[in-house]
Amino acid sequence: MTSADGRRQDRPAQATPAPGAPASPTATRETAPEGLDRAERGIGRRDPLEARGLVRLLVKPAAFLGANWAALLGVLTVVGIVPALAGATRVTSDLEQYEDSAFTTTLRHARRTLVRDAPASLLLLLVAGGIAGNALVLPRLDASLRVFAVGVLLPLLWALIAMLSAYVVAASRDEHGERAAILLEALRLVRARPVAALAAPPLIALLSPLWLLAPLTIAIGLSVPPWVVGRLWSSAPHIGAYRARSTE
Repeated sequence: MTSADGRRQDRPAQATPAPGAPASPTATRETAPEGLDRAERGIGRRDPLEARGLVRLLVKPAAFLGANWAALLGVLTVVGIVPALAGATRVTSDLEQYEDSAFTTTLRHARRTLVRDAPASLLLLLVAGGIAGNALVLPRLDASLRVFAVGVLLPLLWALIAMLSAYVVAASRDEHGERAAILLEALRLVRARPVAALAAPPLIALLSPLWLLAPLTIAIGLSVPPWVVGRLWSSAPHIGAYRARSTE
């Protein structure tokens, strides 16, 4: 280096470490954040509460069990059937977020939406009672009258079951919305996904052994069916996206 008067000034040489030699403490202190050692910067450490190995494989099944038991508690209140199913749908549709709080999240959702969704629970009970009554009455009718009754009642029951399943999915996506907003969202789901609306009733009937047989009901009867039905409607736009479009 040359100064302004033309004289050469030598800079102190910096020692370069030999290959394989450990870095000097001075260089480490210069590159590391002030006052933080390796442990404080989180290098080489793992969360001690993070599930690993076999425990990690059991997290999602445990989430299904937790959501199922919470949904059972909601169903026992009768008016909490739809809120409980909506809570289980909410949890099982996003296990990455709720796998550690499946039980409490399902109960919390059912508690917050109990008043809003109680009429839907009563409608669900009426539909189930109508199906049971028809199963008892129809075999006693004449053949021609039986065909007429089935032709009239089947489309009505099909539409009601499809609408109720769409309502449960819409309610699971928004626990703070008004009842009218959830109903409109369910109608929009049915209109936007006619194939899902047609497939929902037979799919629910196919899954009926899970919630009719007591051992399966206690284990997964109220968590796996909501998960399957929720995935049937899952490709429909979220209610939040619909609201955003409507406000533009």
